[in-house]
Amino acid sequence: MPTKLEQEEYLYRRAIDIIESVDTDEEKEELLFQEVWIPLAILYKDKITQ
Repeated sequence: MPTKLEQEEYLYRRAIDIIESVDTDEEKEELLFQEVWIPLAILYKDKITQ
């Protein structure tokens, strides 16, 4: 199972892929929210809720 750091690295790389894609800005925003920001929040929810 990947560590938190490895998961975070994957999510940041995914964010770069989305940002560099040919999708519209609206599509990019939705993809970033669904595929990067929500998973990051879940990954660090223990630190957010303290």
